[in-house]
Parts: sequence; C-alpha cells; structure tokens
Amino acid sequence: MKQEQLNDPIYQQFITQVVQNQMVFTLQDEDESFAECPSESYSDDLGEPDTVYCFWHCADAARACQQEEWANYTLTEIQLADFMYENLISMDTAHHLVGVSFDADLFGIEVEPIELLADLLDEIKKCNLIDEFPDFDELQNYRHQWEKIVWQQQIIH
Repeated sequence: MKQEQLNDPIYQQFITQVVQNQMVFTLQDEDESFAECPSESYSDDLGEPDTVYCFWHCADAARACQQEEWANYTLTEIQLADFMYENLISMDTAHHLVGVSFDADLFGIEVEPIELLADLLDEIKKCNLIDEFPDFDELQNYRHQWEKIVWQQQIIH
C-alpha cells in the first residue's frame, strides 16, 4: 500500500502542502473529537471496521465535508509538529487510521499513522526544514523503531 500512496497525487499533495504550510486541518465536534468514519479497507480482530480519523491539507477541503453527520463540526487547525508528535503517535498507539483528504462522499486515502509520519518526515528532510521541527530526531527514532519491528515480523513470517 505504501508505494500506491506515494504515487497517488492526492496523497502527495497532502504531504507537500502540509509540510509547506506546517498546518493540518480537521473537523471536531463539541467534545473535540475528530471527524471519523469506518474504514473501507481495514478491520479489527472481530471483523469490525477500524476507525479512520480525517484530516485535510487545506481549510476549504475540510469545509466541503461539513455536512450530514459533520454539519455541526468546527474547522480546526493543527500545527504540523503537534499533529506529528501528539496525534499521529497516539493514533498509532491506539491502532487507528488516518483519513487523508476525504471528500464529501467520505472517499479518501486510509493510511496507518506511522506511514504518514514517515512520509511527512521524508518530505521535511527533502525540503531542508528539519531545524523547524525540534522533535524531528525523536520522531525519526520512533519511526525507525517501528520499521525495525515490521522488518523483524517479516523475517519471522
């Protein structure tokens, strides 16, 4: 799935725009819960769809989804550093998915938070913006630990 994401122009636009603007957008309800929907691609051990939390690269794309069940949700901006360090890490720990640039029909890209984190870190490095992210090395370390675990699991299987 990773190579498919990198070749997807919508996903790539999300990565480049979010890094360039250092901002992510989401919709939140009155309890400050993120807009979510059930996964179309992933399910838990009981066969139930995994939870997908939705984020956008621009405010207009998020606003376009403020309808039906999300009509009363508020547009929220999240600094990229906070998004990576707080949201993506906690979503990874909780085994939730990230919905990238979903449209009004809830069609978008579902990605594991650690994969999105890795792509964002790569883009930050490519754009020579490492100095603007004080926790870059710590996030990179988290990524490498995850990659090591995945690599070890592949050897076992």
